Amino acid sequence: MAPVPVPQSGFPNASNTGVPVGTVLTPYGGPCIVTETGTVIDSRTVNCGLDIRAADVTIKNSKINGMVALDTDLTGSSAWSYTLQDSEVDGGSVQLPAVSYGNMTVIRSNIHGGETAVQCGEHATFCTVRDSWLHGQRIPQGANWHLGGFLSNGGTNVLIQHNTVVCDAAPTGSDGGCTGDVNLFGDFAPISHVTVDGNYMGASMGLAYCTFGGDVSNKTYPHADHVVYQHNVFQRGSNEKCGDYGPVSNFNVDGPGNQWIDNTWEDGTSVAPAM
Repeated sequence: MAPVPVPQSGFPNASNTGVPVGTVLTPYGGPCIVTETGTVIDSRTVNCGLDIRAADVTIKNSKINGMVALDTDLTGSSAWSYTLQDSEVDGGSVQLPAVSYGNMTVIRSNIHGGETAVQCGEHATFCTVRDSWLHGQRIPQGANWHLGGFLSNGGTNVLIQHNTVVCDAAPTGSDGGCTGDVNLFGDFAPISHVTVDGNYMGASMGLAYCTFGGDVSNKTYPHADHVVYQHNVFQRGSNEKCGDYGPVSNFNVDGPGNQWIDNTWEDGTSVAPAM
C-alpha cells in the first residue's frame, strides 16, 4: 500500500471528521431510497447505499457502509438536496464515487472507498464540501480504474473549502491508479465557477499531478472559467513534487475569471500554476 500522507495540523483528519466521539449508533431501519422531504438520519449505522430522491434530507452523526448519491441526471432532481455532516462513508470497492452527484453540502465527514471520494455532476445546481477528509480510495488488483479525491466532469457552483484531499491508492500496474487529488475536467459540461479554497493536497507517488485545473485541450469542453484556487497547501512528498510530475496541471491563468492566489507548499513557498 502507498503511505498515507499526514495532514498538517489544523486540517481535517481522523480526529476531527466523521462520527463524533461518544456517539451511540443504532441500526438504521429506514428505506435505502429516501423519498420523504425533510428526512433526518441521525446517529445510525446504515448498511446500504442511500439514494436521495427528496429535498432537505439530512444525514448526520452516522456511519454509512455504502455510497450516498443524489442522481442529478434524473427528472425532478433539481428540487432534491441533502446535507451530510459529521459522518463516515465507506463506499466500498466500486467503480463509482463514495459520495455524489450534487445538490449537496458535505461537512466534517470522513469519506473513503469508491473510485473517487466525492464527485459533483454536470447537472448539479450546487456542490459544497467543507472541513472533510477525502481519502482511501479502493481499486481491485489488476483493474484499470482512474481514481481521485474529488472529481467534477463539468458543472458550476462548486465550493471545495478547507478539506484534506488525497488520492492514496497504490497503482495496480494495469494502467489503474490515481489521477489526482482534485480533478476538474470538462467532459460533459464546462468547468465554471469553481472555488478550491484552503485545502490540503496530499502527496502520492501514484498520481500524475495533485490537481488538474479544468483547462484540458482534449476534452469536449476544453476551457474553464471563473475557477479560483486560493490559500491551498500542497504536500511535497517523497519526490518533492506532490505528484509524479508536479503539483498542478491544466490551470489557465488567462481564462475568464480564473484566479490563482496564495497557493503554497508546506514551508510557505509559492506553488506556481501550470498548463
